[in-house]
Amino acid sequence: MKKALFIFLSAALGNILAANAQYYNTTGKHLYYETHNSRNNITRQSLSFVKQTEAENDTLHITLADSVLPLNEEKKGFMSRQKIAYTQDNTIVYMMDETSMSDDMKIIMDNKEKEEEVMKKLSSEGCIYIVLHNRVRKGEKMKKSKYTFKAGPIKMTTTLNGEYQGFERLKTPAGEFDCIKLTYTMKANMLLVFSETVNITEWYAQGIGLVKSEEYENKEKTKTIKTLIDIKEPL
Repeated sequence: MKKALFIFLSAALGNILAANAQYYNTTGKHLYYETHNSRNNITRQSLSFVKQTEAENDTLHITLADSVLPLNEEKKGFMSRQKIAYTQDNTIVYMMDETSMSDDMKIIMDNKEKEEEVMKKLSSEGCIYIVLHNRVRKGEKMKKSKYTFKAGPIKMTTTLNGEYQGFERLKTPAGEFDCIKLTYTMKANMLLVFSETVNITEWYAQGIGLVKSEEYENKEKTKTIKTLIDIKEPL
């Protein structure tokens, strides 16, 4: 009963505050994805759902839970979280931010004392994000964003640059969706030791959020495709 009530309230609150251009999951349903990586030729399934919503002034903060399902007893699943904000008809999707590091550490580490010890050595600033709304034009540049992660004397900086490709109707196993299409590049640099460039194309639909993404890692020559394959009521 409590679970059903939470789902209902989350969906209702999302619909009230995000009536025009909500590019995130407002249905209260579970979104199932299939992800294929060309490097190891492994296909995995995951489900995404709204974990929490919180209204603050004119902004709705949404936390999505992305649970990767286990392949077998040897290859276990795991869960991550993603933060989204809806404000003034804009959906802001955060890839990296100042609090995501601590949130991920809490999920990964089960030893509280070890977690606190590690956290003292880590810090970050800035954020990597994309903005979605109905007013985008093909060829319009996305706002650049930057995130810096520090672990003691080691610093890694990630930047995002890209542009909107307008609107496109996309067919997936879960159905057909009218989507915003965007392409962007994420570059990560750590001193002279490590550098990586990833070219990304994504499609987002209203009331759903991510419908499909294609990532190409230049260094490893690896392509990862994530596709929405089903939308179901939660069990």
